[in-house]
Amino acid sequence: MKIKQLLGMMALDANANEVGKIDDAEFDPQEGKINAITIVLKKNFISSNKIEIDFEDVKSIGDYVLLDKEINKEAAIEEAEKAKDAKEEVEEVEAEIVEDEAGAEEEAEEAAEVEID
Repeated sequence: MKIKQLLGMMALDANANEVGKIDDAEFDPQEGKINAITIVLKKNFISSNKIEIDFEDVKSIGDYVLLDKEINKEAAIEEAEKAKDAKEEVEEVEAEIVEDEAGAEEEAEEAAEVEID
């Protein structure tokens, strides 16, 4: 099976509950195997979240990708949203640090100019 055939396939958990569609696959070219798959969990029409599953947790691939583990879709969506929020918070803090550093450099330059004059 080619990886591009895997993309877009529906994933079912161990209880045959629909989890979502395969969106991506992490491939190790040195070993020639897939390490993980990314599944898009559809929340509603306009938003979705993604989870990553180790390829060891894939039981079989046929018309569907059958996982060897149970996935609580609601809990997975909630966890993905928390991770997304945490990432956004980190990005905001990083942006503030960059702004503070730029301001400090500007103040240092101004102070150096005052000392020279």
